Amino acid sequence: MKRIVSILCLLLVATVLQAQSFKLVFSDSVPEGVRPLLEQRFTQMLQAGGLTLSEEGAPLLVDAKVTSRMETPGSMSQVALTIDLTAKAGEVAETFPLKGVGEGEADAWLRAVKQLLPKSKSALSFIEKLK
Repeated sequence: MKRIVSILCLLLVATVLQAQSFKLVFSDSVPEGVRPLLEQRFTQMLQAGGLTLSEEGAPLLVDAKVTSRMETPGSMSQVALTIDLTAKAGEVAETFPLKGVGEGEADAWLRAVKQLLPKSKSALSFIEKLK
């Protein structure tokens, strides 16, 4: 009887632990160059909430949509991007509005992603919804 109870407890714990583990999945709209930084930011967010990233976890889809793009004229032109970054896991979704200005589009993307702060109110709210 004790063995059965122990096995059931272990199965329950394993199920709970797997439910609190996520695997990042990037859509094609997210440039390759910013994916490592996004992975770092989401790892920090999840760890702050007691959650983890793993290859076996539930999918956490990260999608991006450029809502506006401006380029200044001249020899030292700059690109300004406004991006809606959406993270979705099951029924839980959160959109993070980001803005970045850089010497090129890749630089603007990097600067925008750096605006995603793991301890921001929207990030903490998203993590609470995931729990």
